[in-house]
Amino acid sequence: MPSLIPVLSLAGFLAIATMRVTDALVPVLAQEFDVTVGQAGSVVTTFAVGYGLFLLLYGPLGDRHGKLRIIALTLFAAALCVSACALTTSLAGLAWLRFLSGVTTAAAVPLSLAYIGDKVPLADRQPVIARYMSGVIFGQMMGAGLGGLMSDLMGWRAIFVVFGGAIGVLALVLWRIANQQPSPPPGAVGSLAHSLRSYLALARDPKAADLLTAGFVEGFCLFGGVAYIGALLHGKHGLSFSMVGLILMCYGVGGLIYSTSAARLLHWLGRRGMVLVGGAMMAWSFIMLTAVPKWWATPPLVVAIGLGFYMMHSTLQTLATELMPGARGTSFALFAFALFAGQGLGVGAIGYLIDARGYPLALGGAGVMLGLLGLWLRNSPAITRYGRG
Repeated sequence: MPSLIPVLSLAGFLAIATMRVTDALVPVLAQEFDVTVGQAGSVVTTFAVGYGLFLLLYGPLGDRHGKLRIIALTLFAAALCVSACALTTSLAGLAWLRFLSGVTTAAAVPLSLAYIGDKVPLADRQPVIARYMSGVIFGQMMGAGLGGLMSDLMGWRAIFVVFGGAIGVLALVLWRIANQQPSPPPGAVGSLAHSLRSYLALARDPKAADLLTAGFVEGFCLFGGVAYIGALLHGKHGLSFSMVGLILMCYGVGGLIYSTSAARLLHWLGRRGMVLVGGAMMAWSFIMLTAVPKWWATPPLVVAIGLGFYMMHSTLQTLATELMPGARGTSFALFAFALFAGQGLGVGAIGYLIDARGYPLALGGAGVMLGLLGLWLRNSPAITRYGRG
C-alpha cells in the first residue's frame, strides 16, 4: 500500500489540476469570448456538475469491478476530453468539453480515498489520507498557477494539450498496476441497482446527513469563492495573469502546510477543533481579501484559506470513508457528490452576486457561511460520534 500512494496521489494531482486550471483563466476567457466574468465562470461550473453527477456511478462501479481499474479506464477517456478543449471555438463548446472532462476525471480522487479506506484502519487513516492529499493539494496549487503562467507564455489552449497528454501517460501506468490487483470476489458487492438504492438509504440516515450537508455547504462556499479570487486580484489590483497564478498557488501552500502537520494538528485540536479553527480561518481570510488595499497582503490570506479548508475537509473526508465500510466506493461517492453539487451551484450563484453586487458581498458572504459551518460542525454527531480524533 505505501508504494501505491505516490501513484494515486499523482492521479489526484492531475484530476484536481485539470479542475482548477480554469480558476486563473476566468478573466482570460471573459476577454477571449467577450463575456462577463460571471458568464466565463461557466467553464468552472460545468466541470463541477459533470464531476459530481458521475461520482454516483463510479462509486458502485469501483466496488464491483475494482477501484484501480475504474480509475485507469476513466483517465484514458479524460486524456481525450481534456485535449479536445484546446480545439474549441466558443465558450459554449468549451463549457461542454469541460463538462466531459469533469465526467471522466471524477473517479480518481474518491475511489483512491475509498481504496485507502479499505486498506488502512480508521485510527491511522487521517495521516495516510493527508499524505495522499499532498498530490491533490499540489493539483490545487499548480493547476491555478500553471493556468496563469501558461496563459501568458503560450496561450490558454496549450494548457489543455499538456494536461491531456500527462493524463494519458498516467492512465497507462495505472492500468498496468490495476491488472496486477485481484478483482473483487463475485457477490462481494450487491448489484449496481442495489448500490444505487443504497444512496437513498444513506441520504435518510441521520448519521450521514450532517456529513452530506457539510460537504454541500463547503463546496458551495469554498469552491464557489475560490473560483473568483483570480478575477478579484486582476480587476482590483491590476495584476498580470502570471502574478494571479502565482498568488493562487498560495492556496496549495496552505494545503501543504496541513499535509505535513496533519498528525500534530489532529493531536492538538481533535476533530472538533479542526473544523472550528478551519472554518474561522476561511471566514476571516475571505472577508479580508475583499478589504485589503494592497496586493501584497493577499498571498498570506490565500495560504490561510488553503490551510483552513484542508483542516475542515480532511476531517470530513476521513469520516466519510466510514459511512458504509462494506462499500466505501459507493458511500464516499455520495459525500463527494454533495461536495461538487455544492461547487456547481456555488460558482454560478457567487458569479451572479459578483456581477450584481460586487466582490465584498459575494466573497465575504461565502466566508461568513464557512465560519458558521465550522461552529455548527463542532457539536455535530458527524464529528463527535467517533471520539476526539
